[in-house]
Amino acid sequence: MKKCLPLIFVITISIVLPFAVLAEDLEMVNRPVNTAGLTGLLFTTMPFTLPTRAIEIGVAVLSEDSTVPKYTITEFPVVTITAGIAQDMEIALKGSYFQTTEISGNKARGAGDTELSYKWNFWPQKEFSAVPGVALIATGIAPGDTDIVQNEVVHWGARLGLTAGSEIDWGSHVLGIYADAQMTVHDLSDDQAKDIYALMNAGLLFPISKYRNLQMLIEYNIVSGKNKNTVEDGDYSAITSGLRLVSERFNLSIGSQFLHKKLTGYENSNRLVGMMSFKF
Repeated sequence: MKKCLPLIFVITISIVLPFAVLAEDLEMVNRPVNTAGLTGLLFTTMPFTLPTRAIEIGVAVLSEDSTVPKYTITEFPVVTITAGIAQDMEIALKGSYFQTTEISGNKARGAGDTELSYKWNFWPQKEFSAVPGVALIATGIAPGDTDIVQNEVVHWGARLGLTAGSEIDWGSHVLGIYADAQMTVHDLSDDQAKDIYALMNAGLLFPISKYRNLQMLIEYNIVSGKNKNTVEDGDYSAITSGLRLVSERFNLSIGSQFLHKKLTGYENSNRLVGMMSFKF
């Protein structure tokens, strides 16, 4: 429970703070997609969606280098295609490619799991309202290359969850507060491969330039409850910090994620993240 306190704190702030300040009509330059392909930060998903008939294509890289034990995991390219399919609805397709050097020294490469996600912002944040928006997230997962340790799904997988968030003016500053929680299940008919675990993210977004096109983001991320709990693929908590440069159509985000591994006897590691996307 203590390990979840920072996330609970951020989620509480995301619900309570909007009621403590006056919400204004915001002019966010752009709300790009995250590494999962849904509108968000780097990992956290926002309740907001792409406009109807808008399409956004993203390319990302994630690279983790651990010293104790020694291994590297590079996920590149991560390609996402996202479309606004109706008012307050979007879908996203994600595919990726892994290159790894395992603890044993063996090298492996191959396609990652393929994900198809749907988001419905059924409770949008209204103009001049302090009430957070809320959206439903549903994801189907198809298996990738079985030689890649990071690929969890053998037959099928799915995620279901909610995301909430507010964007508010606070004096002369703008603050975006978001949080999501999702439950992942896969291969329930296979006793050796089945798993059920939680993904939780919370993040803050601060535009730091006059025209709000340069933004700072901070996220707290948790993966909890995995049966498959190894240093290369198991439970962890993380703090992510980054910068985002946006225009009306273009996004460039870079960040660093500090990973606190839950496996006893293993040191923490860092992951570098880069994301670029363009909206049509």
